[in-house]
Amino acid sequence: MMADAPMSNRGLRAQLLQTEEEWETRNSILSRHLADLIDEYCAPSATRGIEIGCQHGALTEQLQQLTNVPNWAGIDPRLTEETVTDRGCNLKPGRANQLDFPDEAFDVAVFANVFEHIPPAERDASLREIYRVLKSGGVVVGQIPNPYFPIESHSRLPFMGWLPQNWQHRYWKLAPVSWGHDFYVVTMKHLKLSAQRAGFDVVHVRNFNYPPEVIPRGVRWAARLLERPMRYMPWSWQFVLVRPS
Repeated sequence: MMADAPMSNRGLRAQLLQTEEEWETRNSILSRHLADLIDEYCAPSATRGIEIGCQHGALTEQLQQLTNVPNWAGIDPRLTEETVTDRGCNLKPGRANQLDFPDEAFDVAVFANVFEHIPPAERDASLREIYRVLKSGGVVVGQIPNPYFPIESHSRLPFMGWLPQNWQHRYWKLAPVSWGHDFYVVTMKHLKLSAQRAGFDVVHVRNFNYPPEVIPRGVRWAARLLERPMRYMPWSWQFVLVRPS
């Protein structure tokens, strides 16, 4: 009986985590939705974009292909050196509150699933820095996951976001994921306040849910049950901020 426990854990992990195909579908859907917002709200003359929290540039490259903005850069604190992707996107190590770029360098910034990872003391400074590197009339397009969604997106555990921070770290030991706890419970209210303090206008907010084909096959039944409630308590919100002209 003891030998069966690891197999059970692996089975549960497989049910709660996306396959490579599901993950690629998720990224494709996310990039298309963000690209549509960029083309809708960006000036037709826009030429330069930056992704804040670009990891290794996969989304950065997709935005270069999908939008009318031809030149893209990215920053991420996990990068150890400056690099150029296969499609010519320049990626640099850096944090959102210290962007190594001149004033008014970009027409658009993408800020997708990053705000919840920024320590509270750095949030306002991060939005001020993004404001600084955007041109007058420039836009921020992004997404923030709903921490109160029944299945919390980082841990894949039920109701993780409802718990106090110290309880979250204990509960995290049950998470089927390979990464550690690195998020804060924030909502669009927190983002709006930081954005407005930085000088942005919040011009668009919408609920966003991924379609069933993105959800791990073993738990798609739960997604079908939650389809109606998700109209009011979505998986995430997408938003557009504008630096006033």
